[in-house]
Amino acid sequence: MHKIKSVLLSLLIAAVVAGCAAPGPIYETSRGLVGAWIVTASRPAGVGKNLLTFSSDGTFFRSGDTHPVLSGAHGAWKQVGDKEFDATYIAFRFDQDKNWIGSTKTRIHIISGPGDDEFAGVAKVSTRDMQDNEIGTSEVRLDGKRIRVEPF
Repeated sequence: MHKIKSVLLSLLIAAVVAGCAAPGPIYETSRGLVGAWIVTASRPAGVGKNLLTFSSDGTFFRSGDTHPVLSGAHGAWKQVGDKEFDATYIAFRFDQDKNWIGSTKTRIHIISGPGDDEFAGVAKVSTRDMQDNEIGTSEVRLDGKRIRVEPF
């Protein structure tokens, strides 16, 4: 009986120690595109900034420095090659009086690298009217840097 108690006590101590051990990282360090990014956009009208967040389910969200004439955007993305990704998002356009005047549909091609924390890309922007007819196009160069948790 004493031997059984000793074995059970040893197992209990081992379980407690294992439960107190420091866990490994709660995220993968090389997640491809998944995560939050700050992106420099070299537009025909000048350089701007966007925030892009890519989710593991293939959706993503964009906000940028074009508020209040362009809403936040929602889109979808997928991997199309080794370190290459395509994405499409839609945002609503507004005039200076805050009236809805149409949308933009933007297609993006991204190449990640050279490390896990940066990418380069090209965006093809289609400006659309209220009936979803294309009324203009432009091309934008993108440079992204992953947003990382910094020590407090």
